[in-house]
Amino acid sequence: MTRTVPGSGASIEPVFNSTYGVKDVFVITGGSGYVASDPPKLTIGNCGTPVRDAVLRPIINTAGEIQAVEVLDPGEGYSPLRLIIESDDLGANGAAGDVFLNATGGVDYIQIRSNGDNYFSQTVARIEGGGGAGSELVPVTGSVTGLSLENVGRNYTRQDVALVIGGGGGEGATGVAEVNEFGQIENINISNAGEFFETPPIVQLIGGGGSGGAAEAQINLGVIDNINIVNPGGGYTSPPQVIFARNTNLVRTARNRQSLNSTVFNITGLTGDIAESDTTINVETTAAFPGSGKALVGREIFRYTSKTGTQFKGVTRGVNFKFDQKIRLDSLQDNPNTGLTGYSFNINDRVRRLSESSDNKIAIVYDWRPETRDLYLVFQVDELAFIDAGRSTEESKIVAFICGVASSSGTGVEPHVLVELEGSDIVLFTNPLSSLPDRKFEDDDELSGAGDGIPDLVNTGTDFELETSLDGGIASSLYGIEETIGGQNTTLLAIGDKIYDGNTTPLVATVQGAGALGDGDQHDAIINIIGTNWSIPNFTVGETVSGGTSGVTATVDSFTASATGYGSGYVTLVLKDPVGNGNVFKFTSGETLSGGTSGGSANVWSAEYSVLLRNEPE
Repeated sequence: MTRTVPGSGASIEPVFNSTYGVKDVFVITGGSGYVASDPPKLTIGNCGTPVRDAVLRPIINTAGEIQAVEVLDPGEGYSPLRLIIESDDLGANGAAGDVFLNATGGVDYIQIRSNGDNYFSQTVARIEGGGGAGSELVPVTGSVTGLSLENVGRNYTRQDVALVIGGGGGEGATGVAEVNEFGQIENINISNAGEFFETPPIVQLIGGGGSGGAAEAQINLGVIDNINIVNPGGGYTSPPQVIFARNTNLVRTARNRQSLNSTVFNITGLTGDIAESDTTINVETTAAFPGSGKALVGREIFRYTSKTGTQFKGVTRGVNFKFDQKIRLDSLQDNPNTGLTGYSFNINDRVRRLSESSDNKIAIVYDWRPETRDLYLVFQVDELAFIDAGRSTEESKIVAFICGVASSSGTGVEPHVLVELEGSDIVLFTNPLSSLPDRKFEDDDELSGAGDGIPDLVNTGTDFELETSLDGGIASSLYGIEETIGGQNTTLLAIGDKIYDGNTTPLVATVQGAGALGDGDQHDAIINIIGTNWSIPNFTVGETVSGGTSGVTATVDSFTASATGYGSGYVTLVLKDPVGNGNVFKFTSGETLSGGTSGGSANVWSAEYSVLLRNEPE
């Protein structure tokens, strides 16, 4: 008689080793009602008949859930569902993918994890294992030789779009791409039709941060006759390059790439940590750097306006960054064994707040770094509510819009305050046009009375009182995100805010750190000290050491009672988070370092500031 053990609802997924035994088991759902003293028997199904069955033991917690599965015997010879890609082409390797099934057990879709390389015509793909049969696959090989213009994008300017024409067997053709006021590619005009084109060249739109797109070139008697925009597209954040090309057979050859790296950079070392908003950066020396310019630290390019012998001053952070805000999430989901977070986010997904507000602009994931729990965000505006007041690159732009209905304000309530200014006129949209002489709009609500170049909107006494003012944006406004209510930014996330992550069953994460607009990344200074005349005891990790001459302090990251390449009596001391003493930020050669906790000491033989900065030419 079959006996039924208590519990139900658990689901697990095996991971197989090279001999198709069970290497590990992931618990997808823990179920409920299971009893540790009467556990269920776990078997591997839909994986053929193994040479030896795996022996699995469920680990059940006090809540009656299967918490984990222990592999007592991996077994051997299972046949799990898998994608096999084989090729006779020399050097073909690296292609891999996952098979996903539908509710009836048929193949729903295949997701390629890696495209591999050197796959051409002699390639086959098949599905093995899983207990099914009958699927047929045809791999698509070769290289992508053309891109379609699926979206015209946005934020282009007429001066920034470059058009390059080649291929098709012809030469000499040139063209100019036109964009509309929304930054979208509207038309491609042919300025030179070229000659000798045998086939229509392929139109490509490359770069710009957008995606997709299709434009078709037509030829007549060997010249380009017309270019049709097939699909306008969108999502571009920087100017693209438009290229005309043709299908070509390419032969790759090995070459010495060192010749491409001949640019000379000026290098210096970081002598102090750089917080996200720091505008002064301390380094070993700035002697090799120009009086103003750009520099690179880590993946961040910053701009500086002046320098001293050991400092970059007037720093503008993250000039190469394309995100709006960086936040750091809590560590509540960190795995105690691996240290990795359980939170997950997908690039370009929308971030949902636990408490949504109509004043919050939409947050999109720009980048996610699980090792540090740093989430980079881009904010968007609902296009139906967006008011475009033009760009600074346009010579002139008149924008008119309706801001509510007649009943939204009382009699005599004006949307702007007018102040007297001799020689300044306000154009009135009467028929015909007229002007209001010696008057200007008040602009003093921002920047401590200096204004921001945008007339102040007055909502007092209207249906829109205490709401966010409409802002068409100016060149320095950083997407208009800085607009506030009562001095509090309603778009940027703040410490303590809660958001859902991108897991199938979303987790709620709390914002532990929140940067401001224009912030850079945190950069930690590391100092490698070779010391001599070491006095026992050992320096201890985490203690503070101080220089007897410089007064500079730092935290011990590691200590070794020897130094590779040096004789006896030398030690290695790695320090982090240095703190300067007045205008002094470097340890002095020969000075004594003393441990604040251990009581150990050593003299500085050499100090290497290993976090490097380099110049970035304009």
